[in-house]
Amino acid sequence: MRTRLEGVEGLRRLATACAGVQPREQCLLITDSRADQSVVEAMAVVLRTLGAEVAVVSSEPVELPGDEPPAPVRGAMSDPGVDVIFELTSIFAGSSQARRDACERGARYITVPGLSWRTLRPGGPFEADFAALGEHARRLGERFDAASEFHLVSAAGTDLRGSFEGRAGRPLWGIVDRPGGYGAPPDIEVGSAPVEGSAEGTVVVDGSLLFLSGDQLGAAVTLRFRGGELVDASGPEAFRLVDAIEAAADERMTNLAEVSIGLNPFSRPGGSALELEGIVGGAHVALGNNVPYGGSVAARSHIDCVMLAAELRLDGEPVDPAWAEA
Repeated sequence: MRTRLEGVEGLRRLATACAGVQPREQCLLITDSRADQSVVEAMAVVLRTLGAEVAVVSSEPVELPGDEPPAPVRGAMSDPGVDVIFELTSIFAGSSQARRDACERGARYITVPGLSWRTLRPGGPFEADFAALGEHARRLGERFDAASEFHLVSAAGTDLRGSFEGRAGRPLWGIVDRPGGYGAPPDIEVGSAPVEGSAEGTVVVDGSLLFLSGDQLGAAVTLRFRGGELVDASGPEAFRLVDAIEAAADERMTNLAEVSIGLNPFSRPGGSALELEGIVGGAHVALGNNVPYGGSVAARSHIDCVMLAAELRLDGEPVDPAWAEA
């Protein structure tokens, strides 16, 4: 009980510092049967204490990360009267067309799938100074804008090269205070979509296959890329990724969709998926859909694969993810 009471302050920061919720705004909570309903209920209470109007729409979980939500959920998301949408599901839907359509019509969209009381803990990732870290993320994003080549390496054996030529950096910093905005707090990250067909090398995933495995893999999964496509996945838990790709029944799912690094200094292993993505010194790659990241591959799903420690180099220069207060 104490953990939940302490975590309510994290929900308040999610509503105010991240989403900028104002009195009389219309807030939609979308959830599913596997999400932590105590978090959903507490979020609704927090929003109502702020004077917002709240509606909750629930469904069964989507099958794969990035799948389109069921029709009733899409219908609620398309309501022009909704100001803010909170995705409190068990599986990520933020790369879906329904989300992009909602943002296009002006809704602010906050994706927080898998949100847990652990991630809402005092001293956890919601303690971050999202505004200041946003400036840091935007500055790093400019380096991605100008970069031609990337090189991702890790002590675990990651060695991946490819092109960012003509691709813009994509900073996410958790603040969504303007119409059409999109954020994934407490994840703070910056990255981009590699040019299709350009990536070559190996990625050793020692963190998690988000929404396919637990918050920590029991054994690393090694991914090999050739011509921008996944050609092999090995390791005792590689079946999780292989099975998901087969379930998608979409040959475009082997596309390397994203390369990003984490920027939240309060994130630690063992929290929710979005906490794991934001760990400083960590990185993640994704497979499948890269349209929201500046690419052209509209695959069915978007599957993130997290490394707990990795270094990204742009045009041969290491990117320092650490932020120091001025």
